[in-house]
Amino acid sequence: MNIIEERTLALAAVFQCSGLVRSLARSGQSDANEEAIMMKSISILDAVNTPAVYGGVASLNTGLRYLAKGILTTNSSEQLEVIRYVTQILALQRVLYAQQSSFNEFSTEVERLSSYSEDDMQRACSNIYQSYISPLRPQIIVQGEQEFLQQEYIPERIRTLLLAAIRGAVLWQQKGGSRFRLLWERTRIQNAARAMLQNTEVH
Repeated sequence: MNIIEERTLALAAVFQCSGLVRSLARSGQSDANEEAIMMKSISILDAVNTPAVYGGVASLNTGLRYLAKGILTTNSSEQLEVIRYVTQILALQRVLYAQQSSFNEFSTEVERLSSYSEDDMQRACSNIYQSYISPLRPQIIVQGEQEFLQQEYIPERIRTLLLAAIRGAVLWQQKGGSRFRLLWERTRIQNAARAMLQNTEVH
């Protein structure tokens, strides 16, 4: 797997998490399998490559489909809302990384997640997000229907997905991703997403 494909997958993870956040906030529902994969990815810190973090390329097909449509070249209201979340997440990850002391504490808390049971994992992820990401600016304002946002567990699930999106953003940066690469390489990223989609959907 080349570096463009690695970056594309990391970015696809951010898009996929953002799409799940939008779905939960707007409809109170999301793909349970995708949500579980994203939550699990937060605690996988020693994977050999990006696909290994998510259990394979096919696990990110939803995110790849967003990228295959083209970055920043759509009039779809859904895509525009997802892009807004992605942009804010990438910005927050840079802010968090720049605050080295806080980032080190954040990393330590994330490393501890592997010791949690599956039942406790979501609450722990939500707490980490509230402690380390929520205070940062620009703050992510999730828009949706109050009947869902006020339910007991949906905000916790949303914060967990946003933390998983930060995980993807960290991978994106580790693979050399940046705001400038997002602009300069958007066509290459789109092409890589289309190729990986074709391979996974054929096989």
